[in-house]
Amino acid sequence: MPNATPKGQLAAAILAVSGLILVSLVAFVPLATSNLESRPHALRSYDSAFAAAVRQQQSDDSVAAPSGRSIVLGHGHATARSMVLLHGFTNSPHQFDSLADVFYREGDNVYVPRLPNHAERGSSPAALARLTAEALRDAADRAVDIGRGLGDSVIVVGLSGGGTMAVWIAQNRRDVRRAVIVAPLMSVSHVPQALEAPAVGVALRFPDITHADPRDARQPDRELGWSTHGVGQILRLGLAARRASVVTPPATHDIRILLNANDRTISRSAVLALGRRWLQHGASVDVFELADSLGLPHDVIDPRQPVRRIDVVYPVVRALADGEVPSTRFVMSIPWGRP
Repeated sequence: MPNATPKGQLAAAILAVSGLILVSLVAFVPLATSNLESRPHALRSYDSAFAAAVRQQQSDDSVAAPSGRSIVLGHGHATARSMVLLHGFTNSPHQFDSLADVFYREGDNVYVPRLPNHAERGSSPAALARLTAEALRDAADRAVDIGRGLGDSVIVVGLSGGGTMAVWIAQNRRDVRRAVIVAPLMSVSHVPQALEAPAVGVALRFPDITHADPRDARQPDRELGWSTHGVGQILRLGLAARRASVVTPPATHDIRILLNANDRTISRSAVLALGRRWLQHGASVDVFELADSLGLPHDVIDPRQPVRRIDVVYPVVRALADGEVPSTRFVMSIPWGRP
């Protein structure tokens, strides 16, 4: 092949520089998060809250796969506390079904909403590209609104993408008694801190990239795969909470964070940095970590996982929801001086 001409080399150089400029503009233009503030409309009675949860189930039934609808477990009256459980990205309320039963048997009313664009019949991970941070904000607000009517005190537990929603709730909702945040997706593992916000910009502003694993007929409620746009919108909701936390104390004053030492999905440092800011604002923030020796995946809740230790994890989550320190050798408290 003949050598490129000087003009061809110049054109290639101009294209390369233009591409770098374009990527820089896309990545470093700040993302809008000012419209992601809470819009609460708390329900004040058990009957109105339970009816709202049932209406959500009826709406789910028009689109949701089998076992993908929202879960509501009520004792027929408001209880001392209500549990709001928020499932993870690509999963469904069924992820929390077993843990919901544990809390219900202990006397709590429980609500596990189906998150937007999740567990739809016959869909693929590409459907998650339609997810927006605004829809997640509304779902988080609505979940707490319903929880307010189901119990005198609201305890929120969220995992992964639902953990990000629990972070946003902790920052914004003062009518939540306690937030238990499990492996929240605040940043993706191995992304340097300086590039966390630009990485979200790239995920949202470039064409969506979707990965789909083969569907499992035994789990029609799960989207086995991911969407960069969907992940980007979850991170954008988390970014809204992180920005607000710089100047504003969390509205929820009792916050428990549970990490997993074997987790290779989320950025541990991003979660701890947020926790430190909350602590500096005067909130009660405790962080615990499941031992690496358990070999657990990112999803530590779903009993359908090939590797699971619900005999360890569920008592830990229950203790954190109760405001207690877990008593097991498989979990340790993380000192705030540790990076």
